[in-house]
Amino acid sequence: MNVPGETAQILNEKRHRAVEMRLAGASLAEVRAATGLSAPTVISAYKAFRAGGWEAVSIKGLGRHVGQGRRLTREQEQALLDAITTETPAQGLWSNQSARTMLAGRFGVALSQSTLQRYLDGWGLDLKPLRELAPPADQSASHWLAQELPRHLGRARARRARIAWVGQIRVGEPPARVLCAASLRGHPSWLPIAAPNRAAAYQEFLARLLAENSSPLLVLLHGIDAQCDAELSRWIADQGARLQVVACPLALERRRGIGAGPPVAQPIVTRPPEADRAAGSAVPVASRPVIHVNRETSTMNLTHLQRLEAEAIHIMREVVAETENPVMLYSIGKDSACMLRLAQKAFFPSVPPFPLLHVDTMWKFRDMYALRDRVTEMTGMKLLVHHNPEAKALGINPFDHGSQIHTDLWKTQGLKQALDQYGFDAAFGGARRDEEKSRAKERIFSFRSDQHRWDPKAQRPELWRLYNARKRQGESMRVFPLSNWTELDVWQYIHRENIPIVPLYLARSARWSIATER
Repeated sequence: MNVPGETAQILNEKRHRAVEMRLAGASLAEVRAATGLSAPTVISAYKAFRAGGWEAVSIKGLGRHVGQGRRLTREQEQALLDAITTETPAQGLWSNQSARTMLAGRFGVALSQSTLQRYLDGWGLDLKPLRELAPPADQSASHWLAQELPRHLGRARARRARIAWVGQIRVGEPPARVLCAASLRGHPSWLPIAAPNRAAAYQEFLARLLAENSSPLLVLLHGIDAQCDAELSRWIADQGARLQVVACPLALERRRGIGAGPPVAQPIVTRPPEADRAAGSAVPVASRPVIHVNRETSTMNLTHLQRLEAEAIHIMREVVAETENPVMLYSIGKDSACMLRLAQKAFFPSVPPFPLLHVDTMWKFRDMYALRDRVTEMTGMKLLVHHNPEAKALGINPFDHGSQIHTDLWKTQGLKQALDQYGFDAAFGGARRDEEKSRAKERIFSFRSDQHRWDPKAQRPELWRLYNARKRQGESMRVFPLSNWTELDVWQYIHRENIPIVPLYLARSARWSIATER
């Protein structure tokens, strides 16, 4: 067989050897065994020899050589980097457009916007949009991001003002200091500066930024307090309604995580104060996850994960609208963690309008109970924990009674008892169709009788994502928002959303010691 990654020289030697063996009368199987080439490769080498002689047997190396096919030469790349990090433009600021104009004028090279942006990204100008930031560990900065920033953005939109996040970053190698303004989508505009935190440099930068915009401008300024410099403060006041400067405690960050921003913590969900007053919640605002919802994403450009997320959110909202007393089953696993984050997004900024139900077997790891308590405190959701009193009285455990009896009494019967006790008519579960055959045939809305029995003939068709949630008195349903997800989708979503999970899922280094008798 052909070896992946084999150099063209080694492959050509094998092809020549294969042709020689075929000319000597060796069979195809003998050639394959001797050279390791596949049958089609041996045949194509022999045909090439018959058609063009020994020169035709050799093939050229695949792919391009290092540096081959690049739009800019090394000299042009260095000249571009030197220009955008040391030279001051004649007017305005450096941007993707002005850098392309400079390249076309000096070298006659026309680059597309995306091609030049790849060069800029490599030099450190791949800025993360402000809306994608996770809350920092600093409590005051986290409060500013969750509470004050939305207020500023709302006022700016009401005035039809452009919003710019301004701060200092380092670009290129060796790093050069620039003042940079990032739009809400992360598009950069910058100006080289000689020294940090000079009020004159900030004034020139803001003047150039203002000259590029005919609309009012809201600047979220990091790195210097404009009120501390009398001349800068006076200049800003002279601009009137055209310029509003707000102090920002957050530094610009790169998408690749190599930026000037502070280390970030686990994402926390926050709600506005009015939502807390309406719900009467006693959970501190700063202890809940922040969920960043991108409302400008077109449905035509959704990724695979975004489509699954949208489908799950639609299912949850449909259930809440059609049922009287829903509940979410929470087993502390990865699927439950993923489903909980979807519920938070579905009803943000409010707390999801249903409790969490944990049917506890009393055989979980301590790390799982610790995560359960921490998550319920962070989300502000009500947690119901149910133990099957019959199983508890009999001391049912998986070691003495077997996993089948243990699962039936603690989980199956315990779940039925909890649903009857609290009168839940819909229960969200994290089952997926790819897990096993019995779950592969489940509908998303799975109906149960008043005795919690599943009848395949009583299930409803689910065409075009239209769900029939009507049911008789006493009936209930299990709802599986993750039905169309795979295990890989779940892990990718957890990674993308930075969802806290039980640390037992992850590898951990440990020291092993062996006790010996003396």
